[in-house]
Amino acid sequence: MQKRQTTAPPTTINMNASRPASEPETTEDASTNVRRSAIASLYVHVPFCAGKCDYCAFYSIPSTSQETRQNYLARLQDDFRDVRARCAPLSTIFVGGGTPSILDRTELHQLLSSLSQTFELRSDVEWTVECNPDSLTEPKAELLAEAGVNRISLGVQSLDPTLRGILGRQGNTDALEDTVRHLRRLGVSGINVDLIYAIPGQSISQWTDDVRRMCDLGIDHLSTYALTREEGTRLGDSALPPVDDVLEIQMWDVVAEEAHGAGLERYEVSNLARPGAECRHNNRIWHGATYIGCGPAAASFDGQLRWTAPGSLEGWLDQAPPEEDHLPPEQRAAEILAFGLRTVEGWRIREFSRTTGRDPFTLRPEAVRNLIDEGMLIRTETRLYPTRKGLLFADYVAQTLL
Repeated sequence: MQKRQTTAPPTTINMNASRPASEPETTEDASTNVRRSAIASLYVHVPFCAGKCDYCAFYSIPSTSQETRQNYLARLQDDFRDVRARCAPLSTIFVGGGTPSILDRTELHQLLSSLSQTFELRSDVEWTVECNPDSLTEPKAELLAEAGVNRISLGVQSLDPTLRGILGRQGNTDALEDTVRHLRRLGVSGINVDLIYAIPGQSISQWTDDVRRMCDLGIDHLSTYALTREEGTRLGDSALPPVDDVLEIQMWDVVAEEAHGAGLERYEVSNLARPGAECRHNNRIWHGATYIGCGPAAASFDGQLRWTAPGSLEGWLDQAPPEEDHLPPEQRAAEILAFGLRTVEGWRIREFSRTTGRDPFTLRPEAVRNLIDEGMLIRTETRLYPTRKGLLFADYVAQTLL
């Protein structure tokens, strides 16, 4: 694409698009009974990063020329305009990647101002941006806070240099403590840290130390993921032996124990938070909310159809058509059921029926009954939710329901 010229950004971002909280208008499609509502959650994919980690299966590319990044930002503005009419005032925004903080300050300003000037935002909007500690400079942090970003997710993964090397992580975590302190001074109310466990060669003591040090920082939210060796990634194709299943379960338990002492409680398979600091964006998606994605490889869901933008920057810049995921309404409802059962709360029966037009016990009666008998799920008059065992084997629960 031809490079589009941009002007130097002003020093402030107009946030006058914010409006008081209100529920988006909701309708129901009579042919499927699936609830359809104006979309109130936005995901923005920034594909650039310092270098692709060995475990990463998300679409990302090494940070390229300024011209390429400008073409991306110009096309992203077109994406925003294209989807604006489908959106209610936004309740949640999640800017992920890649590494959004690898953009320079001018580019980051372009993205933030384009977003806030295109969409209406609720006054209580949750606005998350993923960052790496080594690329989130103080001027960038100040820009994010000034724009209204109120939640930062820091990609740490491991504090141990050897384990970071196994993961192929770029940079270091030397600035982490200073970064968290600076974000607090700026008034950023939500700080998450991502950690990975079950890394080949990782010991219980190393993992416990990582979790404890993160909790000592006073963060509000902790995301912990067992290392997944995805096909096609450097780590997935390597000969490194996997971590023993028993050790992996012990590491999962370490998280809950250490985090509980710091006031963080598990609310989803991989996520823990202080009360009120749960990630609203992800919680909405786990419980069947609609969302729109902008940027290459970004996914969207309108209550019936799920679609994904082209999985390459070139295809997306050239406006190649998205890949559509068509499922029969019953199967889509089962998918929504499985997502919600990744959370500690699970599903309130009335909420699930309102979201999908179906009852979970008649949707997959045999599967639900078997999971209850296996000690994976608990059923009450008003709820269906996972046990500790059900959370630990969440993938099995999902496969059984699907």
